[in-house]
Amino acid sequence: MATGELVVGSDGEFVLKIGLWALGKLSYIKRYCDIFNTAMKDKWSKRTYIDLFAGAGKCLVEATMKEVDGSPLVALSSKVPFTHYFFNDISVSAIESLQKRTAHTGVQSIAYFSKDCNAVVDDLLSCLPPGSLDFCFIDPTNWQISFDSIRKLTERRRTDLAITLHVGGMKRVANDPPQELLDFFPDSSWLEEYRKAREAGTNGVRALLDAYEQGLQELGYVEIKDYILAKNARQVPLYYLVFASKHRRGGDFWDKVAMRSETGQFRMHI
Repeated sequence: MATGELVVGSDGEFVLKIGLWALGKLSYIKRYCDIFNTAMKDKWSKRTYIDLFAGAGKCLVEATMKEVDGSPLVALSSKVPFTHYFFNDISVSAIESLQKRTAHTGVQSIAYFSKDCNAVVDDLLSCLPPGSLDFCFIDPTNWQISFDSIRKLTERRRTDLAITLHVGGMKRVANDPPQELLDFFPDSSWLEEYRKAREAGTNGVRALLDAYEQGLQELGYVEIKDYILAKNARQVPLYYLVFASKHRRGGDFWDKVAMRSETGQFRMHI
């Protein structure tokens, strides 16, 4: 069974297999949901959580075979709830399992979609409440989300973002990138910058991150932070989590989130 595969869980519904490193990612999301809602509940009457790769709601950690809450259940368990939730996954089976798992929560304002992450953006924009403060988690299995979709989803909206970047996989195909990867970036300038970085003897990861983050800046994001989620045996980063907010306070919130590991211990900034 491969990481990213849907398998049957202990409750008879599907669960998503994940690597041990993904626990750190879920920990970031949980703490940001908590601080986001606690701090903003009296200032924003409408606060939305958007999950473009929601999965089935439960995950199975491959290394331990332990089941844990996935990002939708993490968001739903926020100490102060969001006012609206939007869950999407291209897998119909995953969304059906997620719906069954969230039925008992009593939350009325949940919308479910089962579409390609790019195709669902128009649906989201048609039903997102006007004037809401949004937090969108984008956790692709590689680089399915196009930058144009990010642009469309966040234009004229106050939307904080947390996006997983699979830099290890990007590097493997950077010499002959598929169209999907080209569409993931804001433009093609990263190709030359990555080539220069490799010729200079670096691993090129910073060139990839800088290119993506420059695109976010052009969308109006003023607070952008990136954190290593996993490294390979040679200590080369494989996965990053990129956070972006259009307001300085969002950056302050994320700094507090990033001070602690998933075990609750204080950690140094990466």
